[in-house]
Parts: sequence; structure tokens; C-alpha cells
Amino acid sequence: MDKVKNQVAKLQHKAGGFFGFVRNHMATTITTSVVMVLFICFVVGLIVYYHDKAAPGTTIANANVGGQNKQQIVSTIDKLTKNMHFSLTYGGKSVTANSDDLGIKIDANSFANRAIIIGQINPIDILFKRKHFDLTGSYDREKVKAFVSKNFPELSTDPVDAGVVYDKNQNRYVLRSGAIGKSVDLDKLYSQIEKMLANPKLSSYEIATVNSRPTVSDDSANKTVAAMNNVLSQTIQIVNNGKVLWTIDPWTIADWASFTATPSSDGNGSYQVEYNRDKIRKFIDTDVVGQLSGKPINEKAIVDTNGNTIRIVSAGRNGQLPNNQSEVVSGIYDHLTNTSGGQVNLSTSDAPFGTDKTTAPNNHWIEYNMSTFTVTLYDGTTPAWSTNQTSTGKESTPTITGLYTVWHKVYNQCMPNPPSPDPLCNIHYVTYWERSGYAFHEAWWMNYANGNVRSRISHGCVNMFQADAKRVYDWSVIGTPVWVHW
Repeated sequence: MDKVKNQVAKLQHKAGGFFGFVRNHMATTITTSVVMVLFICFVVGLIVYYHDKAAPGTTIANANVGGQNKQQIVSTIDKLTKNMHFSLTYGGKSVTANSDDLGIKIDANSFANRAIIIGQINPIDILFKRKHFDLTGSYDREKVKAFVSKNFPELSTDPVDAGVVYDKNQNRYVLRSGAIGKSVDLDKLYSQIEKMLANPKLSSYEIATVNSRPTVSDDSANKTVAAMNNVLSQTIQIVNNGKVLWTIDPWTIADWASFTATPSSDGNGSYQVEYNRDKIRKFIDTDVVGQLSGKPINEKAIVDTNGNTIRIVSAGRNGQLPNNQSEVVSGIYDHLTNTSGGQVNLSTSDAPFGTDKTTAPNNHWIEYNMSTFTVTLYDGTTPAWSTNQTSTGKESTPTITGLYTVWHKVYNQCMPNPPSPDPLCNIHYVTYWERSGYAFHEAWWMNYANGNVRSRISHGCVNMFQADAKRVYDWSVIGTPVWVHW
């Protein structure tokens, strides 16, 4: 019984303690409960409100986008992009590029999605985390280079290798000095653009440059200049049977020479010299061979029907033809490449002349000496008849010379009489001896009173009195040789 009472007493004591505590702290308990409810409601409200918006305090490239929805964030990023300006300066000159000039492209949708998704993945981050995004994107390096080249062309100079040049006035080779090239240090420029993307604002950048030196320095080229002038100082001669045909000139060698650079990044490149064998061969075939007598020139002769010579009308000449042009080219080439003077022999062969024969039918032929105005008819070697009462071509329309044959005969015809439009007619005994119109013929206008006998008055034909023209006409047949000379 006592145990039961003790247990009840203990329970009453405990119950009295808890409820007593509640009764004693009722206000505090209610206040705490209300605060907790309100906090939960606030958190839930924030989660709901920022479900499709960037969390409070979210920044993109230092621009606050907290509370903005996707469309608003995209608009903010677009404004940041459009407001990007990049001021490039060099040597006191300044040029500002915008985002279009640099080909900048930023994926605004991607940034907007990243800013919004934070609260969706972990809603508590909305309350306790402040997220910052650097603005990153792409830019067109080719556009950047084009912008710099256009506005700072002085920064786009290529290095110039030192050169070897032939000076015609001095007849020697001289140095053409090289030049250092300059270009923009593009790696540093690209790095600065990337920094601007992360923090878009008006950025100023002093362009850094890099120098590029020639691959062939002045010293290297000067060595080739000295070597080539040594070549020019050598005497190379082409001889034939001990006779000097040609001493090769410096400018001729310079025309044959060409230089190919072997570049080196340290500037110690060099030039390889080559001599054009085709040009040397052309020089031999045209200039040097021209000093020889060349091909043979046949004599021209009038012969009888048996082939016996009646008259040699022009002498022949033996020829001299080269035999070893290829060896001469190789010899010259060796002297040039070995920087040695000397002689190269051009061997030749004699080429004897022949005879161009013109056969005289019936052994008849005609000679016209323009110096004496004399026409002579021959029977073989014997003069049969002659006259010097003729006239010949005037200076503006001279009578041609040479050995010809009668090819056409006309008893009576009209002939042109320039500059008059009217022809001259009733011209008898026309003996043509050259196909372009030269002939012996009657000239009824020729008389002593007018002083046009033994004078130069015709258009090229040989003018004669009618009886004399008839003698020539009757003496000749088609093929009769006609020798006209001074």
C-alpha cells in the first residue's frame, strides 16, 4: 500500500513539474512557435518566388541579376556585350573597338540558365549563397587581327632579307640592306580581350609588339656580294683557233646569275648562286656564233644548157659553223662556279659554198647596168647588142637588183600611173623579169627634149625607146636570165 502511494506521489510531482513549466513559460513558447511558422513560410515563399529567377545577390560580370527571370538576364547580358569597348593605343594613337569589331559572341541563354538553376537544385542556396559568374564567350581572332591591321598598318611590316643586287652603273654587285619586321604580340592582345570579357567595361590596352629579324642578315649577304664581285673580276674568253671571239662582260654574267635564299631563324641564312645554262646557251648561239662567218653563201651563175658557166654574177663565201656549243656552255659554267678566269674554245667546221645556177635557154641572157643605164643582150659570153638610152627607177621607187628570169611577156598593155588615177596605155613590148611588176618596156613619153633619157624617172621598170624594147622582147623567152646591178 505504501509503495502504491509512493508511486502516485512521484507521478503527481512529475506532472506538476512539466505543466508547471508550460504554465510558467506560455508566452515564450507561443512566440517561438509563431516565429518558426513565419520563418518556414518565408523560406517557402522565397523558394517559390525565386524558382524561375536568379537568387538574390547573383552577379554576372559584376552586374546584379538577382530576382531577374531568364529573359531579363539575357537582356542584361546583351547590354553588357553591346557596351563592351576596347581602346587600343600605340605611339600616341588610340582607336576603340566594339564587340562587333572583335567578333565577340556570348551565349546569354546559357548564363541565364546557370543563374536560375542554383535555387532549383538546392533551394537553401537561395538564402545562404551569393553566386558570381565571370562573363566568358568567344571572339574572332581573324577579326581582331583585321581590325589591328586596318587601324595600325605600321605594326604589320614583314622583315626584309638583305639582298644581293647588280649595280649597272658600277658594273658590280652591291648590298641591299635588310630590315627588321614588326608585328603585334597577338597572344598578349588575346589575353587582354579575354580579361575584358570577364569584366566588360571600357578597357584600354597599350599594344605590345614583337620584332622579327630577317632570315638573311647584312653580314651574310655581304659574303655573297664579295664572292660575286670576285667572279666578275675574272676574265672569261671564248676563242676560235686562237682568235678571241668574245670576252664575257660583267652585265652578261649578272643576267645569268640568280640567288636563292637559304633562310635561318637566327639571321645567319645565306644565298645559293645558280647560273642559267639556257641563257648561256642562247648567248653562245646568238652573240658569239654571230662573230663567225656563219652559213656558206653560194655563188650565183648563169650557165648554158650544158651547165657550163657563162657568167658569175655574185661571188660565193665559205661558211664557218660551230660544233661544240654544249661543251662551251659547260666550260663557261665551270669557270663561273669555280671563280676562275680562262679561255673556252669554240670549235668550228668550214662549210664550202656551192653554186646557184640559172640556165639561159638558147644561151641568151640580158644584163642591165644601172650605173651606165646600159642594157646588153648576150649570146653565151658574147655581147650581141646594147644600148644606154634608157631610164630607171627614181629614188622613191627604185629598180631592184639581183638575178632574175623572164616570166611573162605582153605585146601591148595599159599600166598604172600613180598618183594619177588614169593608167598609161599603148605601152608595147613589155618583158617582165620579176613577179611584182618590174619589166623592160616601151616608154613613148621618153624623149631627149624633156631630158628624161638616162635618168631616174620610172616606178621601177626600165624605160626604153620602142625599137630597143622590141629587141629585148624578141631576144628573150620565158626563163631568160636577167641580171640587174649597179
